[in-house]
Amino acid sequence: MCNAKKTETIMILRKVTFEDWKILLDWRNDIETRKNSHNMELVVEENHKKWLNSILTNENRQLFIALENEIPVGTVRADFDKQNIEYELSWTISPDFRGKGIGKIMVKILADRLQAKIRAEIKKGNIASVRIAEYAGMTFKKEENQVLHYSNY
Repeated sequence: MCNAKKTETIMILRKVTFEDWKILLDWRNDIETRKNSHNMELVVEENHKKWLNSILTNENRQLFIALENEIPVGTVRADFDKQNIEYELSWTISPDFRGKGIGKIMVKILADRLQAKIRAEIKKGNIASVRIAEYAGMTFKKEENQVLHYSNY
């Protein structure tokens, strides 16, 4: 009889730094990620670095890397809309960790941390992201141009 001990997984969100550019670019250019993004084009390194710099200096944007047992497993972003006093959330799961419930946990952690109105735009057919949005407390509101709109209000 084996007495294997189940290890507890611990997920944390840490703020992205510029040094994270490579892993973020790899995840962004993954074929499944691109298929479910509004912009499906490959992103070149120079443009990605400019984008990341703009994110890191924008006080209305928060970008986090999700770490599970200190291993990067995904990223989640909150963009604050001052006019509507709400956050738009977006996320990407590392290709190596898809289908394991990672997205649900990391987006819920951020949603709970924000304690605010949140919303997400999800391409029609992206069932995994629909489940993530619902787990984080958002419900379907409308569909426009093949994009599903979810929010917690």
